[in-house]
Amino acid sequence: MKPALLALLMAGVLCAQDKPAQEPPKEAPKEAAQEAPKEEAKAEAAPDAATVERMFEIDLEVGTRWQQNVLGNRDTYRSVVNLGEGVRIMNWDARFHKDDWVATSRGAGWGGDPSEWLNFQFERRKYFRFNADHRNTAYFNSLPSFANPLLDRGIYASQRAFDTHRKLTDLQIEALPGGRVIPFFGYMRDRGFGRGTSLFALDSSNEYPVLTNLNDRTNLYRGGVRVELRRMHATLEQGGIQFNDDQNLVNAGQIPGNRPNPILGQSLFLNNLLQAYAVDGSSIYTKALLTAQPVGWLDVSGAFQYSRPRNDVQYRQENDGRFVDLDSLLFFNTQSIRLLSAAKQPHTTGNFGLELRPFSSFRVMSSFVTDRLHNEPSLGGTALAERLEWNYNQHQTEAVIEPVSRLTLRGGYRYVWGDGLSRTGQLSLTPSERTELKRHVALAGAGFRATDKASLNGDVEIARSDRVMFRTSLTDYERIRMRGRYQLMTALRLYGTVQILNNTNPPTFNRFEFRSHQTALGLQWMPSGGNTFQMTGEYSRAAVKSEMDYLIPQVLQSTLSHYRENTHTITGLVTWRMAVGWTWQPTLSAGGSMYLTSGTRPTDYYQPMIRLNTPVASHLDLFAEYRWYGLSQQIYRFEGFRTHQGAVGIRIH
Repeated sequence: MKPALLALLMAGVLCAQDKPAQEPPKEAPKEAAQEAPKEEAKAEAAPDAATVERMFEIDLEVGTRWQQNVLGNRDTYRSVVNLGEGVRIMNWDARFHKDDWVATSRGAGWGGDPSEWLNFQFERRKYFRFNADHRNTAYFNSLPSFANPLLDRGIYASQRAFDTHRKLTDLQIEALPGGRVIPFFGYMRDRGFGRGTSLFALDSSNEYPVLTNLNDRTNLYRGGVRVELRRMHATLEQGGIQFNDDQNLVNAGQIPGNRPNPILGQSLFLNNLLQAYAVDGSSIYTKALLTAQPVGWLDVSGAFQYSRPRNDVQYRQENDGRFVDLDSLLFFNTQSIRLLSAAKQPHTTGNFGLELRPFSSFRVMSSFVTDRLHNEPSLGGTALAERLEWNYNQHQTEAVIEPVSRLTLRGGYRYVWGDGLSRTGQLSLTPSERTELKRHVALAGAGFRATDKASLNGDVEIARSDRVMFRTSLTDYERIRMRGRYQLMTALRLYGTVQILNNTNPPTFNRFEFRSHQTALGLQWMPSGGNTFQMTGEYSRAAVKSEMDYLIPQVLQSTLSHYRENTHTITGLVTWRMAVGWTWQPTLSAGGSMYLTSGTRPTDYYQPMIRLNTPVASHLDLFAEYRWYGLSQQIYRFEGFRTHQGAVGIRIH
C-alpha cells in the first residue's frame, strides 16, 4: 500500500508543476464566425497551467531520519519517544477539485513512526460524500521501575509491560449532503495485537511474571439518516458490534516468582503455564440525537442510546510446578481449571438540555444526564456469577446575566446522585456491596472585558458529598479556574491561566487529601503580521500533593501513601524568515520544551529542536532538522536516556 500511495502522491505533484501555456486558438474571420454553429462559438479554451495548479494542490514532506545510538535505558526511550530511523512520509495535505468534484487526502508518519494516520475524502457536491480514516498506532510501555518488586535485587525489568499495535479503520458514505434528508452508512474495524508481561498469581502465595499474548478485534456496522431543517436537526442511527478478545499467559521453564523465602521449608516455583481467555461478544444499539429551536428564545437538545451487549467467555488454565493453598497449608503440583460463562449487559444512556433567553442579557440553561447499566451473568449455576449494577444521574441549572455591556455573571447548582452494586474484595465480610453517590455542587463564574484588548474569566465549583462510590473519589472539594489575556500591542499578545483543586475527605470517610495548583503564562509575538518573525512561549508551574490511607494486604495494617510533585515546564518556538533575496527566503525555526520536576520522583526531561527550510525551486524546498531527547531521574538513575536525532528531506507545495 505504501509504494502505491507514494506513487499516487508523486503523480499528483507532477501534475501540479508548471506547464507551458497552450497557444490560444487563432481568431476566425468574421464571415466564418457568423457561419459557425452556436455550439462551437461557446467552446471553451483548454485550461492553462495556472488553472491546472488551482485544481490540484499539495503540500508534501518526505525525508529520512537517523539517530545516534540511544545512551541509557532503551526501554524508557521507547516508552517516552519511540521514534526510529529510515525513510518517512512526514506529512502531506493534497486537494483536487473540479466543478462539483472534490477529493482531499491528509496523513502523517508513514514509514515506521509509532503514530501513522491517513484521511481521505471524496465527494460530489449535493450527491454523495465518502470519508475514510485509518490510524496505525504502536504502543510500547516498559518502565523498569514500574510494577517491579525485584528492583532491590538489581533486576531492572517491569512486570507490567506492553509492546502492542492498534489499527483502526473507519469508513462512512453519505448521500445527498447539504440536503434536508441525508442517509449514511458506516463501518469501523479496530484491531489490537502484540505481546507483553503480566503476573500469574495463585491467591497471595506467589506471583510469577510471564509472557502475555494479546489479540482483540472489533467490527462496528452502522446506518441511519440525518434530518437538517431550519429550526431542527435530528439523527437516527442503528448499528451492530462484533467483538473478540483472545488473551493468554504462557510459560515454559522453571521460574521462582517474586517470593524468595520458602513456606514450611518448601520453595515455590512455576514450570509450565497456559492461562487463556476467549471472549466473544456482540451488541445491537440504537441512537437518536435532536437539537431544535421551536421559538427564537428557546433551544432544546437531547440524545438517547440503548444497547444490549452479550459476552460469552471461555477460560482455561493449566499449570504445574510447586504451589500452596494458604487456607489449608496443603501443597500441590498441578492445577487444571475450565470455566464457561455468559453475560448480558443492557445499557441505557441519555441527556436532555434546554436554554431559555427571556431577555437579551439573561439566559437560563438546564440539563439532565443519566447512565444506567446492569449485567445478567451466568457461570454454570455457581455462586461466582455476581451481579453488577451502575446508575448515574446528574442535573444542572445555570443562569447567565450581563448587568453591563462588559461584565457577565454566572451562577448555578449541580446535583449528582447514583448507586452501584458489585462484588467485594477477599477481605470483605459480605459477598457484594452496594454503594451510593450524593453530591451537591455550587457553581459561580464571571467574565470581564475591560477593553477590546483585555479580558478576564473565572469559574468556581464548591462541592460537598454525602456519599461517594470509590475510595479515591473527590468528596469535599473546591475547584477554581481563571483565564486572562491582554493584547499589549498589535503584534504582542499575553495570556495566563490559574487552576486550583483542593479535596479533603471528612473524618467519616477514608482519608484522602488531594491538592493541585497550576499556573501558566504565555506570549505570542508576531511583528508585521508574522511575515518575517514569530515567537511563541509558555511557562507553567504545577504543584501536586496526595495523601491517602490504605491497607497492606500481607499484614492487614493501615499505612499512608504520600506523594509530592513540583513541576516547571517551559515550551517555546521562534521562527525567522530570512530575506536573503527577493525569491530565496530560508526559514529558520528553533525551540523545544523542558520539563523539570522535584518531589517524590524527581525527573528532568529536555527536547530542544532546530529546523532549516530553504527553497531551491518553485514549489520545492529542502529541510533539515535536529532534535535532542534527554531524560534523567535522581532516584532511578538507571531509567534515564539521551539521544541525538536528525532528519533531512524535501517539501513539495
